[in-house]
Amino acid sequence: MGMKWTTPAKSATILLAAAIGLAACGNAEGEPKSNGGGNQSAPNKTYEVVMTYPAFGDVTDVQAVQDAISAITAEKVGATVKLVPVNGSNYANQLNLMLSGSEKLDLAYTSVWFGFESQVSRGQLLPMDEPLAASGKGILETVPEATAEAGKIKGETYGIPSMKAWALSPSLVMRKDLLDKHGIDTTGLKTWSDADSVLQVIKDKEPGVAPMVSYTAQETPGTAMLYFDPLGTAPGVLEFEGTDYAVEEITATDAFANMAALMKQWFDKGYFNKDIATTQETGSSLIKAGKAFSFIRNINDCYTESVAAGAELVCVPLESSYMTRNSVASNMMSLARNSENPEKAIQVLDLLYTDEAVINLFTNGIEGKHYVKSTDGLIAKPEGVERTGYDSNQYAVGNNFLSYVWTGNAPDIWKQLQALNESAVKSRAMGFSFDINPVKAQIASVTNVQNQYDAGFQTGISDPAELAVYREKLKQAGIEKIVAEKQKQLDEWLDTK
Repeated sequence: MGMKWTTPAKSATILLAAAIGLAACGNAEGEPKSNGGGNQSAPNKTYEVVMTYPAFGDVTDVQAVQDAISAITAEKVGATVKLVPVNGSNYANQLNLMLSGSEKLDLAYTSVWFGFESQVSRGQLLPMDEPLAASGKGILETVPEATAEAGKIKGETYGIPSMKAWALSPSLVMRKDLLDKHGIDTTGLKTWSDADSVLQVIKDKEPGVAPMVSYTAQETPGTAMLYFDPLGTAPGVLEFEGTDYAVEEITATDAFANMAALMKQWFDKGYFNKDIATTQETGSSLIKAGKAFSFIRNINDCYTESVAAGAELVCVPLESSYMTRNSVASNMMSLARNSENPEKAIQVLDLLYTDEAVINLFTNGIEGKHYVKSTDGLIAKPEGVERTGYDSNQYAVGNNFLSYVWTGNAPDIWKQLQALNESAVKSRAMGFSFDINPVKAQIASVTNVQNQYDAGFQTGISDPAELAVYREKLKQAGIEKIVAEKQKQLDEWLDTK
């Protein structure tokens, strides 16, 4: 079932999948030693590489970080950087505006969750194989070939995955203080239904604390229980194991029916708040406010969940960790069509995968100002400083396994996560990308039906007896045509393997 994590909370803000904003500044004393990786000596005139990405934390000091990175990149590859962090909540819209306009943009953070396939189909991203061969040797040597498939469309590379924890672990995430207070032993938790006894204790002994909440409106308790390869974001899923490649309609599976039944049981027992399907408060914020005990979600690591919740959490995986194209391609960098010098942009990107100094500046900021290093090699905010002006942005870009580890993590956390990547159940269709264009109208109709019904079944508000009605609505909306089209494209992709 994977490993159990118990990790302390820490005030440093470490962000996940859609990660953060950054910048640069001159070579400050105490910076990590730059260890090479450039592809050519700097010419007399430097090229400015403009790079945009989502920012969820404080990045007011981005100029200082930007200048520090530029000092290294100018010397190594004859280029400076201009970092353009965009508020994370508005990043998808702003990225589309930037890609549609004429302003200069070289590198853009892309994701399957931010319309990556559509951006490729509109010609807003450039193919990367040629400049990678010329100037991205470090990237090609760092990113495993099988994983790099996630950034390909029809055999051509359009996105480079961030080196991070790609494996996701469907986990029950709980407050450690309440587990300890009530002497709850979690070693017996092996299946989702096993959580019932734990939730009952909290309901009985902690009035005012919801035993379980949704992590977000999109990540309800039942979501992580649906253990399939989603094959993108459109309907139609694939079993992780097996010899055939049958695409299934998920609500027609036994797994969906079993999940809906368990959610109904938990809802009727009072483990959920009545507004669990509609609340806009996150699970992390509710735990931070002392209003919730647990949530269920697919996690990379427990430390990040603890940081977000401001509390020490215990995370118990209840399915095997898995890796899909969605989990790998959630954080990528791509070449924007407005790049005036793709080769130079790739040279800068290459340093983010190979140069310890560059990735630590981008990820953690400037040593002594945004973080300090202890004798054990771990880093933390400077003593007495709450707001450094540059929040950590691990996972966003580049090779995170070269970045320093924050206090509160195991010193060997990167090795642990790399091992988890290696041991995780792998998608059998890592390089498959579904072209939605033949069924766009049906997807729009089905999405409307899903928005009406999904949350109800995944939070126990809806009676499982109503599943037949839901399936009929999906059928009328055209889900069978979507699944058939996905099966057709998957079969065609398999013929090329």
